[in-house]
Amino acid sequence: MNSHRIAYSLLVLLAVGLGGCASQPRRELAHLPGTTGCFWTRNIFDWTVLDASTVLVHSPGPRDAYLIKLFAPIPDLRFHEVLGFQGGDGHPDQFCTDNGYVIVRGPVPQREPVVAVRVLSPLEARQLLAGAGHPASHRPPARGSAPGS
Repeated sequence: MNSHRIAYSLLVLLAVGLGGCASQPRRELAHLPGTTGCFWTRNIFDWTVLDASTVLVHSPGPRDAYLIKLFAPIPDLRFHEVLGFQGGDGHPDQFCTDNGYVIVRGPVPQREPVVAVRVLSPLEARQLLAGAGHPASHRPPARGSAPGS
């Protein structure tokens, strides 16, 4: 009988703990600049890694900025030369909060879900870049060009 109570107590504690983890990212998102939005991955002009869980994407041009917040940090994200931006099943080329993934290749590839996509004003984008210190900026390869050619 005691073992059933202990097992039940542990199950309740686990459920409460996981509930707290699931709600944690929502509180963190409240302070993000901009408004919720989407963009087309085929139109990405460039991206800048601000930190291990935040990327600034320009799409379709350098004046159109989007802030992407990942669910969890990707170690050494700023050193990856190539990132994949994948939308959902219904619209694989449309990148939104509820269906976006950032993918990095390497010895252990990662596919990290996105918890926020925010449309930024030019001023908000400049402020984020200035606050990031020395962010790593990248431009996607031209469509149809092979790496190393």
